[in-house]
Amino acid sequence: MQFVYPGFLVAFLAVGIPVIIHLFHFRRFRKIYFPNVAFLQHLSDESHRQSRLRHLLVLASRILVISFLVLAFSRPFIPAGQATISQQGNVVAVYLDNSFSMGALAGRGSLLDQGRAHARHLVEMYQPGDRFLLLTNDFEGRHQRLVTRAEFLTMLEQVQESAALRTLPEVMQRKAELMVSAGEASPSSYYISDFQKSTSGIEELRVDSAIASFFIPLAAQQSGNVFIDSAWFVSPVKLLGQAVTLLVRIFNDTEQAMENQPLRLYLDGVQRAVASWDAPPGEHAEVELTWTETTAGFRQGRIEILDHPVIFDDHLFFSYSTSSDVPVLAINQGRPGSFLQALFGRDDTFSLENMQASAIDFSRLGQFNLIVLNNLNSISPGLARGLQQFTEQGGSLVVFPGQNLDQDSFGDFLASAGTDVYGELRTDSLRVTSLNEMHDVFTGVFDNIPENIDLPAVSRYYPIRRHASPAGEYLLQLQDGNYFFSSYSVGRGRIFLSSVPLDATFSNLVRHPVFVPIMANIALQSQALEPLYQVLGQDQAVLLRGRPLARDEIYQLRGQHAEIIPEHRHVTNLTRLFFHDQVNEAGNYMLYQAQQPLKGLSFNYDRRESLLEAYSQQELQDLLQDQGLQHIRIITTSDAGFEQALQQFRTGRQLWKHFLLLALALLLLEALLLRSRS
Repeated sequence: MQFVYPGFLVAFLAVGIPVIIHLFHFRRFRKIYFPNVAFLQHLSDESHRQSRLRHLLVLASRILVISFLVLAFSRPFIPAGQATISQQGNVVAVYLDNSFSMGALAGRGSLLDQGRAHARHLVEMYQPGDRFLLLTNDFEGRHQRLVTRAEFLTMLEQVQESAALRTLPEVMQRKAELMVSAGEASPSSYYISDFQKSTSGIEELRVDSAIASFFIPLAAQQSGNVFIDSAWFVSPVKLLGQAVTLLVRIFNDTEQAMENQPLRLYLDGVQRAVASWDAPPGEHAEVELTWTETTAGFRQGRIEILDHPVIFDDHLFFSYSTSSDVPVLAINQGRPGSFLQALFGRDDTFSLENMQASAIDFSRLGQFNLIVLNNLNSISPGLARGLQQFTEQGGSLVVFPGQNLDQDSFGDFLASAGTDVYGELRTDSLRVTSLNEMHDVFTGVFDNIPENIDLPAVSRYYPIRRHASPAGEYLLQLQDGNYFFSSYSVGRGRIFLSSVPLDATFSNLVRHPVFVPIMANIALQSQALEPLYQVLGQDQAVLLRGRPLARDEIYQLRGQHAEIIPEHRHVTNLTRLFFHDQVNEAGNYMLYQAQQPLKGLSFNYDRRESLLEAYSQQELQDLLQDQGLQHIRIITTSDAGFEQALQQFRTGRQLWKHFLLLALALLLLEALLLRSRS
């Protein structure tokens, strides 16, 4: 037990007053004459004993009355954990979770409304001169200083739902940094949240036991939610006049089955498709949407479903581009390859351009999706650097070696790219005996592969020497175990190695039926895989290939309600854009360079917030106990007992009322004793 006013305990000296009165017994007696008292002897002895007992009881009651009154005015209490009491100079930090999950319905309005009311009651229990710190998921600049109670309440009313997502360790770290900068070491801290299992991060908490910390959990009326989880194209190829298929994953995080629910697709603001979907409780559904591309260039879309009351995840925005053809560059040593010309030059799907190895325009390499090295015997250092940048930025490279291969120059280039290298020329007559049908290049090529399939034969070849480190994957393999045609991931792109030139004296590959689907699919899949959308709060870099900004140019991102100038970093032919926290609203945006549109960008809210399941108060208590965080106290949020529980956790269990009632009861007892004597 502790006291708010311990100095008042000096008043216990007043206990001596009734003791002194009892010892000296200041009451004056009157003498009464009576002729014969013999018959009263027995009655006199009995009255004397009763009077003595009555005096002792009155003395005890007076002593206890004074003692209880002294204790009552000293304001005794039983402290609640590490809560501290001070009449002034308190420093209080309050975190109010304003993530989208706080938009779920509670007993009175949304969880955010309920949390705002609790925060208001909390600070009103402190003195006007105390100082307060408000924290939300936004980490706003105006929330970086201690304010008065009036300022705190004003800022509290301005808190709205936000796309920002913070874990409890991040919030506590932020609070600690702000308190250190303000010269305050250990304020009382209150955390008001729904404590979602998917985002709270309680498992990573490390809290100083000297700091009084209180969790105030809020519970929604229902924890179920239906949301669009993700979307992706079945094929990276999106060409004018061809059909494209988009897969949409919808998650049913409720206890009810969803049947015949609508899904709508909008492209460039026009509805293009409607589909229905079904999903059992706790499961997801994948919906297939197919349409034909009728416009080349930038395309921006939106997928939507209907669900209440949490609606931030009922839309998914995406952006992509459609090409009229696939640009292919052949770098030749000598005459252009007739086989490449026959394959790419006669099909409107592809646009083939030839360059001589001695006259390469390196500034244009980024304009192509696929580069084919045809019959090169050596690679210059400049070409090696250009090709490495090309593949790292998302391009695809196919290497058909020359007839007189320079092992050193090719070895240096391939080793620096992280692939296998060529060995010395061999003149063994072999056949290809294995085809990797699981490789994505062969997707859609074969319905089934017969056991005795006819595969290319070779008479001369450069063996591809495999190393332990490169994670290569073969398309075709020779009977001696060497790779005949292999692929490697390099940066955002790929490199394909052939062990033979495009020469019939080395192999019959160029005349074999497998040659066309291999090269055609490599070209079709050569477009750099761009994400359909960015996730708000993750601050992923957006990559651009092409020329850097001129001196007086800027990048600008424009949306329906925002215009943003991003940070950019240009290295060689690659530019990285960073938007940090400037984009805070989901939607489709357009990126401009010097007033010219560069590409469409889409931003969506983080779907981790869509899983509304939260810790119950008991689960929260058990989790804190398992992690050794018993010093963090949980305040109940029931409508009837929140303010009472808050007062108790702040000032402990107050006992002065109990002592005052006891003093009054003893005064009544004393009055009854005195009345009976009279």
